[in-house]
Amino acid sequence: MADWSQLPYDIIQMIAIRLDAVEDFLAFSAVCSSWRSFYVTKKWTPGPQVPWLMLSDNENSNMRSFFSLYRDKVYELELPEACGRRCWGSSDGWLVTIGSDLEIHLLNAFTRDQIRLPAASTFRFLFNVAVDWYQLIEKAILMRKPSQSTASKEDFLIVAIYGPLRQLAFTKPGYASWITVEESFQYRIMDVACLKDQIFAISATGTLLVVDINSHLPEIEHIAAPPHEWARDQIFLVESFGELLMIYQNVYVGNLNHTGDPVQFDVFKFDFGAREWTQIMDLGDRAIFLGDNISMSVSATNLINIRGNSIYFIGSKVEHWWRYDEHFVDRDSGVYHMASRIVEPFYFGADYPSYYSCPVWLTPTLCYNC
Repeated sequence: MADWSQLPYDIIQMIAIRLDAVEDFLAFSAVCSSWRSFYVTKKWTPGPQVPWLMLSDNENSNMRSFFSLYRDKVYELELPEACGRRCWGSSDGWLVTIGSDLEIHLLNAFTRDQIRLPAASTFRFLFNVAVDWYQLIEKAILMRKPSQSTASKEDFLIVAIYGPLRQLAFTKPGYASWITVEESFQYRIMDVACLKDQIFAISATGTLLVVDINSHLPEIEHIAAPPHEWARDQIFLVESFGELLMIYQNVYVGNLNHTGDPVQFDVFKFDFGAREWTQIMDLGDRAIFLGDNISMSVSATNLINIRGNSIYFIGSKVEHWWRYDEHFVDRDSGVYHMASRIVEPFYFGADYPSYYSCPVWLTPTLCYNC
């Protein structure tokens, strides 16, 4: 049949229900207008997805580039709402964006729905807010995604680490400003994660904290000390299949006494009963994605091109980029294999460094409730 648009409805449906990856749904919808119409009217519930990497902003363009590990391919999506803005990804298809106007939005990269959030000027204890707008927020993490298909009364929670003191703030629907957790200034928060409806934070010294935002005044409780005598350049906190993991990253660039790979990781699992960290040497079939946004953990079983017992990491410092042939490569990016403790570099197209728009992980989704 030469005209794919004339294919009977039941056959189109038989093809569609066999699709699982978002990349396949996008290809399906691009066949012809009737197939796209069929695709957008259905509530697809695909299985676990491989995170995409949203690449640096291409100035003077309404398109944003996304690298798919699953397909080893770059997808171009029309997304003018994200252009010229710094973005933080999530595991639910949403981006948190900020622009030079200090306006902050929650943006769905695939439906282009957008929700206005309180402006950066509402952060407390932040001076010279108009200077280096792209450095005001260190991390913005979507703890609870919008649950409705309309942008009117969503139920979401966003936590931000901001300012030179790395303070903690959050916002919800209807809030006119960001609410600062005032105790956080004394800890220098490095990362946060949500586990069983509780917000956990990790300080610059590796101290584990639990944050209560439901009380009249948000409070922080000290939970556990860090592992003793353990060096780290960067700390990540990850929820992984009901477990809380802390990951230390060390970068040995320029260290003449270090003979191995320039990036090494140490992983710890928190024992809630003993209130202490235990180092683990094997992640099983899990693949962990670290970067300048929320950290993610997925089961690599049945996922093409994703290796278990590995850490996929993306750097966020533009000064760590260097030219490789015709492309730029971030020396802080790659795949760290836990078993061999070796870093395998990976290249994701003709990406170029940007001071305000570094690559971030984003899990593709097709609908609000997927």
